[in-house]
Amino acid sequence: MIKQRLMLEVAGSKLAYTLFQKKASETNIAQQAKKKSLLLLHGAGVAGELTWTFIVNYLEHWDEILVPDLLGMGDSFFDLEDRQGFSIEDICKTLFSLLHHHQWSDFDLAGYSLGGLMALELNKESPPDFTINKMCLIEPALFSDQSLQAALLFRNAFTPISANIKSDPDNPQHFLDFLNLVSPKRKRSDQIDSMAVQRLQQRPYGFANALAAVSEYAKHLDEPKLQALLKAIPPGVGIVGGLSSPGLFQAQKKIREVQPAWQIETIANIDHSLVYVRPKAVAQLFNQHLI
Repeated sequence: MIKQRLMLEVAGSKLAYTLFQKKASETNIAQQAKKKSLLLLHGAGVAGELTWTFIVNYLEHWDEILVPDLLGMGDSFFDLEDRQGFSIEDICKTLFSLLHHHQWSDFDLAGYSLGGLMALELNKESPPDFTINKMCLIEPALFSDQSLQAALLFRNAFTPISANIKSDPDNPQHFLDFLNLVSPKRKRSDQIDSMAVQRLQQRPYGFANALAAVSEYAKHLDEPKLQALLKAIPPGVGIVGGLSSPGLFQAQKKIREVQPAWQIETIANIDHSLVYVRPKAVAQLFNQHLI
């Protein structure tokens, strides 16, 4: 695939993104008439390409793939000093601007962790002329349990972590606290944890603002709003790590209660880090279910 690194300015914010496109020689005439497109949304703290590139290398069905850096992460900025907070709605607005810029109105959508929450919100708020054909949710934020209340209590733990990072961004313990919260059963390694912390510390204030945005969103998410999110979900697949909390699997079952065409897949012997350590397995599930 041809890869382009691009930038879009949206109302004072800067949205960086990567566009992957098949070469013309790889696409037949029938495919050129109706391109198959995929939008990939990453999790908190780690930019789009770092999350998705190895997965993109194994994808089969898509002619073009958009991989943005969400606000506060990678090369995307809500404000250049990363000091101003932003909301889930602000992230959505920049994503809709990106889709309109590329004239995308018919595409598949996948999100991991924070990106999973963004995928749900983007799908619910999409205008009538948009068609999101298939969706993949990989351990989406706020869906850590079948109980809404339990999920919200879990995400409220982001608030003190966000505050600690803002007050002391050079302290690696605050970033380890985040890893311990979202990935408690990961295979422990000082070297791997140190590498993860270094990535998160590249944009400490942007990362902290993203965590605060999730917590703020959670405060206003009640049962009717949750049901509206679920009922809007198109057919697709939820992917969960086999070592992740059982509540994550139960949350996917709750989606299937309102979307019978929803499939659930588990990748064994891995937890929340599955996109980084099992990219080929993740890509195979995309190829299998998002067609």
